[in-house]
Order: sequence, then structure tokens, then C-alpha cells
Amino acid sequence: MSVPPTPPLPIGLRREPFFDDWLLEKTTGLAWELVDPVPMGAGLVFDQPWEGPYCGYLTLLHDGERHLLYYRGRGNLPNTETTCVATSRDGFNWQRPALGMHRFGGSYDNNLLFANSPELTHNFTPFLDTNPAADRFTRFKAVAGEKQGLLAYGSPDGIRWHILQDTPVFTQGIFDSQNVPFWSASEGCYVLYFRVWTGEGYSGFRTIARSTSPDFRHWSEPQRMTFGDAPQEHLYTNATQPYPPAPHLYVALASRFVPGRQWMSQAEALARGVQDGREGDVSDLVFMTSRGGSQYQRQFPQALIRPGTDPSDWVGRSNMAVLGLLELPGNRLGFYRQHGYGTTHNRIELQTLRLDGFARLRAGATPGTALTRPFITAGRQLCLNFATSAAGSVRVEVLSADGTLLPGFAAESTPAIFGDNVHYPVTWAKDRSWSQLTGQAVRLRFTLQEADLFALQQQ
Repeated sequence: MSVPPTPPLPIGLRREPFFDDWLLEKTTGLAWELVDPVPMGAGLVFDQPWEGPYCGYLTLLHDGERHLLYYRGRGNLPNTETTCVATSRDGFNWQRPALGMHRFGGSYDNNLLFANSPELTHNFTPFLDTNPAADRFTRFKAVAGEKQGLLAYGSPDGIRWHILQDTPVFTQGIFDSQNVPFWSASEGCYVLYFRVWTGEGYSGFRTIARSTSPDFRHWSEPQRMTFGDAPQEHLYTNATQPYPPAPHLYVALASRFVPGRQWMSQAEALARGVQDGREGDVSDLVFMTSRGGSQYQRQFPQALIRPGTDPSDWVGRSNMAVLGLLELPGNRLGFYRQHGYGTTHNRIELQTLRLDGFARLRAGATPGTALTRPFITAGRQLCLNFATSAAGSVRVEVLSADGTLLPGFAAESTPAIFGDNVHYPVTWAKDRSWSQLTGQAVRLRFTLQEADLFALQQQ
């Protein structure tokens, strides 16, 4: 019995980065690879008395002309865990606003949102609610909690918070990590990514599950996430979030934890300010994607960021990504990476990439090709995010769904594309345009030489 052909993909006017294989059917002679982020050094050092070596579970939000950075404050003193917020106009230079809400060390001159409430302060994780039905009093929402379950909070401004109900809204997980909620426009619901274990209780591997909700109060039965063919590993945090230029695609900057793997001796650790035997484990950062549902794709199972040359990063729970991507001038993206968790050098530093630059299709001097799956054309132009060498090029051919070259859309009909552009409109011969194909099922075939291809978009 013959297998019916796969229906063409309805990508519409969405941006499609090449982070996964959803749109790509085949590559020949190309490297498909992660791109190393560029460290910028700017960030925040946790050097205040209410902060310290165990500051963590950070969330970065952008609201109009301000950026908000939420994090757990936790030093070496018992029962002093807090929730803090820093603010910034540009996402680089951070200030601690004097909120005057809680006293610490005899003073109210601090940036504490919450104190003296361990169930709240351990892992408070907010988001800016983009649900069109959200009211102005809960424009910001958050979850927090550990042993009793997750409590839900709302805020009109990200500073003044109120509880949405006195009892937990969700209890079916093991929440001793950063539990990530957001509104998904593509799925039309709230989603929550949280920690579970593969075995009973705290046994097996730390992993990730997901639940959904229409109203942020009533949540579905959890589904454990799958990872395709990737090996089972400890994933300590998930940092799953809509990718801002293409929010139907979620990216996850997950912390991979390797318990029992020790890089430095206890004596070396003590000399470097490592606290409480944290040198007994190591961790790094991996990149995953999802398009909703219960599956992550790990197109690239290796580390996105390795611990590197700083000894303080060879400490368990270091190298975590701050939840939240930063859109930067010059078509750049950024995210913050934590350095030196569990040490006296605890801090975050900025990492940057070009737009769509987490991954690329790359060809060297020998040309290589990439073939897309069939999709429905839309809009008036096809635009590419690409970069070439001075001698390199990108060529684009349009084929029918069955692989037949369309007249006027072959390689010889398309001027060689070269340069560096994040949104370049492709042109063909004078009597051919993308708008002539609207509504048809087509494939694209790219031929790259000394070139990188990052994304495409119809518009």
C-alpha cells in the first residue's frame, strides 16, 4: 500500500530559523552546527549582603522602556532567602532600586520584593502576560513554591504582587528548580515547564514535564517531555521560552547537570571560595527547541556553552542561563549566563549572537545544498538571514512539491547572493517574482559556498 504524501507545511509569514529539522528535509555537503555565543562581560555581581553565592533562578523581562531582572538572594546566613529585582534601561547596566519593602540587616534600603517566606522566595518565576484577555491587574504573572506545590501570583507593574488564590494551583511535580510559565499565542493557552524525575520520588534522572491551562488556575495532567534520540541526562533547569522573532518556536537553554563528576580537589575548591562541597558536580548549558506539545528536539545534543577556563565555572549549578532573551541593537540577541554559582564570585555575564544565530547551515569552499520540505507560499517576498565570505554565495531555486524546477526560478535565473544580511529579499529574473507563487506548494533548494544560512521568512 502506498504512503500518502505529507501535506505541505503552512508556514505563513512566520520567521523560520534553522534550529530544528521541521522545515528541512535534506542537506548535502553542509555542516549544520551550533554557533558559539560571544561573551560580552557586562552583567551583575551578587555582592550585596542579601545576595551571595546562592543567588540564582534568574528571570529577565522586557516591559516598555525598562528591563526587570528577578532573582533569588541567598547568602551563607540561615533563613535569609529573598526575592530581588534589578532594573535597567538598556539591558546592560543594572541598578538595585531602593524599594523599602523589607528590612535586611536593620535597613530598608534594598531591592527586596519578598523575604521571610521560603516557599515563595526559593524559585519565584514571573512572566509578562501577552494573553489578550489578561487584565491590567495581572499584566505580570508568576509561580513559586516547592514542597506544597506552585502558588500563582499577579501584578500590575512587576513590583507590587498579590496572590491569586490561597492554595496551590498545581501540585503534580517536584518543584525544587525554576518552574517556567508563559502564555503561548501559538497554542492559545498558558504553558508550564517544571521538574520531575524519571523514577519514583527523587530517583533516576532530573527531567522536564509540561502542563497547560486556559486560565492560569486550572492545569492539565502533566506530560513528561521527550527528547527524540538524545540520551537521558540530568536537566537541572529548562529555561524554555518563546523565541521573540518567531514565538511559535520555543527555545530552551537548559542546564545539564553531571552529578559526581569532580574537576577540582576539595582543597582547591576551598581556596577558590567554593561553598558546601559544590565542587562535587559539574554542569554546562545545552540548546533544545519545541513547537508545543510534549516533545523537545535536540538537533544538537552537545553543549552550547562549556564551563571554560574559569575554575569557578567547574562547580555544580554554575553556567545556568538566565530565563529571558534580550533583543539588542544591530540585529543581535543576548542572554545572560551565570558564573561561579556556589562561590564568592557569583555573577551573571552577557552572551550575544546575531539574530537567529543559535545555529546555522554552513558551507566551506566546496558547495553544499539544503532542500526544504514542501510548504505553502505566501506574501510578496522571500527573505533570508545569511552571511558569506567575499568570494562566497547563496543561490536559491524554487521547485514544485514533487521536486520539479519551476521555470524562471532555477539557479541561473537568480543573481548570486553575497554579503551579510538578516532580512534580505531574494530576487529572480525580471518576469518572475515570489508573489506569482502565492498559495502554491513549493520546495526551496539552497546552494551555499563559503556561506552561512540562518533563517527564512515570507513577507
